[in-house]
Amino acid sequence: MVEATFIASGNSMEEAIEFAASLTHKMIVGDNGFLQADSLDIFCSSIEDANHLNDILWEKPTFSVITHNLANSAENDLVKIGYPGTKFSLGSEIIMNLSPEIPKNLDSYKNYLQLVVMDGGKLRERAASTWTKCNKMGLSTQFIESI
Repeated sequence: MVEATFIASGNSMEEAIEFAASLTHKMIVGDNGFLQADSLDIFCSSIEDANHLNDILWEKPTFSVITHNLANSAENDLVKIGYPGTKFSLGSEIIMNLSPEIPKNLDSYKNYLQLVVMDGGKLRERAASTWTKCNKMGLSTQFIESI
């Protein structure tokens, strides 16, 4: 059964993208006390957000680089970043979602991380709707306020 973990990730999409970059690094190097990943798929709301996250992962952290690329790349990277219209190679056990929509092929993952933008408005409401959908799908869900 897929484990769905909703994680508060800032008050704007910009903060959520920065949070995603930080959490990605911690998960790959095993430095978060939460979940370690050998590889990771990240789903973004748009190609612009995906490119922005891709750029941030090249810059941060300053003294460490994790191989990553957009999902449509033929490279065999630890982290694949997708957006609507792209497909993941389905090799990862974990998908991190920056989009308020549930990604496709969710049942092929062991862990589903939904980053929640705590904007007090539209993005937060859409994450609540995703929570409801996950419960209806029979997923085991939990909410984490901070990691």
